[in-house]
Amino acid sequence: MMYAELYRYLLLNKKLPVPGIGTFLLERKPAETDFLNRQIKAPVYSISFSTAFDTGTKNFFNWLGNALAISDRDAVIRFNDFAFDIKKQISEGATIHWNGIGAISKGLAGEIKFTPAEVLVQEKPVTAEKVIREKAEHMVRVGEDHKTSVEMTEMLNKPEDSRSLWWVYALAIGILAIVFIGWYLSRHGVDISSTANNTKLVPMETPVPGP
Repeated sequence: MMYAELYRYLLLNKKLPVPGIGTFLLERKPAETDFLNRQIKAPVYSISFSTAFDTGTKNFFNWLGNALAISDRDAVIRFNDFAFDIKKQISEGATIHWNGIGAISKGLAGEIKFTPAEVLVQEKPVTAEKVIREKAEHMVRVGEDHKTSVEMTEMLNKPEDSRSLWWVYALAIGILAIVFIGWYLSRHGVDISSTANNTKLVPMETPVPGP
């Protein structure tokens, strides 16, 4: 039963030191995006091992005592006996198969050899479909200013201000006048006399005074 309780402690606290053996660590690999299959893979947990050892804290033995329904003092004794028994079995050539954690055995040089259990996956992948919201509002940087996408759309789609076209009409009238004058001159020619005053001047006779 000690194996199961210590495994649960490792899952809760990510770290389990065992005297004379080393420290087991629960490592988490973040979720990954699988673009090819349009999925988000759940975080993956794996067990690693270090020969470094940290002495168990008072909180650890308090937790273990509550889990086993014994006193903290008895929890210290039982845990140390558990660690001593594992170390003895390994030194004698046995392989300890710890469910959920891995296999512990003695290496060629007498060191502790650890083979982790299979990767722990907590959840299944979830579907990740890209959602396109045509009218979703977001910020857009324009030069040094920031405007919303709605404001930018209104600016780009705003009809051009109508401009005064008076000069177009004036230019058209001027061109028509020039064309008319050209046509008139081509038909009638340029005759100075036609523009002069043709009225004959008749001098007035001075009346002769009578005798």
